[in-house]
Amino acid sequence: MKFTIQVQLESAGHLPMNVPIQTIEHACESVEEVGLRLDEAKAVLSGLQEQLVRFQLAEHLENHRSCPTCCRPRGIKGYHPLRFRTAFGDVQLRSPRWHRCACEAHTGEMSYSPLNALLTTHTAPELEFLQAKWTAHLSFSAVADLLRDVLPVGQGLHAEGIRRHVFATAERLEAELGPEQFAFGGGCQRDIEASPEPGPPVTVGLDGGYIRGRERRPGGTGCFEVIAGKSIPEEGAAKVFALVRRVDDKPRRRLHEVLASQGVLPRQQVTFLSDGGDTVRELPAFLHPHSEQILDWFHVAMRLEQLLQAARGLREGPLGAGSDLSRDEILRQLTRAKWFLWHGNVMSADDVLVDLVDRVHYARIDEGGAALPAQAVLKKLERAIAEFNTYIVSNAEGIVNYGERYRCGERISTGFVESTINQVVAKRFVKRQQMRWTPRGAHLLLQTRVRVLNEELRPTFQRWYPKLDKSCQERLAA
Repeated sequence: MKFTIQVQLESAGHLPMNVPIQTIEHACESVEEVGLRLDEAKAVLSGLQEQLVRFQLAEHLENHRSCPTCCRPRGIKGYHPLRFRTAFGDVQLRSPRWHRCACEAHTGEMSYSPLNALLTTHTAPELEFLQAKWTAHLSFSAVADLLRDVLPVGQGLHAEGIRRHVFATAERLEAELGPEQFAFGGGCQRDIEASPEPGPPVTVGLDGGYIRGRERRPGGTGCFEVIAGKSIPEEGAAKVFALVRRVDDKPRRRLHEVLASQGVLPRQQVTFLSDGGDTVRELPAFLHPHSEQILDWFHVAMRLEQLLQAARGLREGPLGAGSDLSRDEILRQLTRAKWFLWHGNVMSADDVLVDLVDRVHYARIDEGGAALPAQAVLKKLERAIAEFNTYIVSNAEGIVNYGERYRCGERISTGFVESTINQVVAKRFVKRQQMRWTPRGAHLLLQTRVRVLNEELRPTFQRWYPKLDKSCQERLAA
């Protein structure tokens, strides 16, 4: 059986024209021969795309050939080759260069290429969207293989080209971001009080993760920090965001735009939960007039549990000659400090920890003999308790009455941010990924990834190219 697929192209002022696309010849003798095979479907789509693009551009050139002033056709200076990449194959074109008419106002150039004004990019927006969407989940090489498997894309599509296209999309997103500010106060106090009634509170969790870097500095691990977070309103969808602080010069603006996209008002309560690190603690400072920063209880309890586990490894009985300190006493004092912190009593917890550090120090001296295992354990425990006490004192302003908040049903932990780090960073950049990143490259890819996770990438492309979906809907309606 042999048949030829034809398509009818019709436009205003032109007669319908049947254009042959692909000739297919094979008999149907078994189930695998029923219908179009993948290679045949690719050939049909590629041929249809090429004919359609050539027909559309020929019509565009014919409609713009005449001078708008004197209506005389412009002269042709010459042609140059042009490649237009689409999701259904590359189209090789001959782009003409026209002489400008003598009565036409111009800026000094006597000739111009009309297709340059139409084809602002040599890659179809839909192909750019597919590349940005799939590279948010898969590696560049895997996306190239995926697109070649399911679509008749050109053979020139490779991982490096996809990387350049995706980073160009991310750079465009970055250019749309407003300027950074020291503070986002929502105006003067009179404007804040005159703003509409606020909605329910919003909780924003911040945390940090690490990505393997391409360059390893002497004495370093070769990794750099990525800050990710999640904004969860009581009404509406949650949104994630991420950035590489080393290269991002607009971190507060980025977080402010996330809150603004969720409709957060100046008088609305915003709670920032973080692990107390310097980078995540400084990010939301002076960002919202009605905001508070709270130290995440999960990180406090996790550090305390590590101290308790270290203390449980000590031997029973007194520690050191003439000392009343024992393993049970250390466990009791750490439990007291945890109880004080749970109720927001930082001063009492500090007193307990400082006293415990001193008692462990003197017990370690009484043990004597640097080679004794007990002394090594006590030295490690003393250093860990001192570091934990420094951590508590540094974040004293963010420690609240966790018990009261818990009984009122309010969030006290950023467990949801721990999963956000895994969702935004680990699944794409760390887990089973051998690629090493530059800070700038990781930051740009993170911007497209968070928009895919927030389901904002498609609306962004529709805003850039308003007719991206309109033409398709009109054709389907017809």
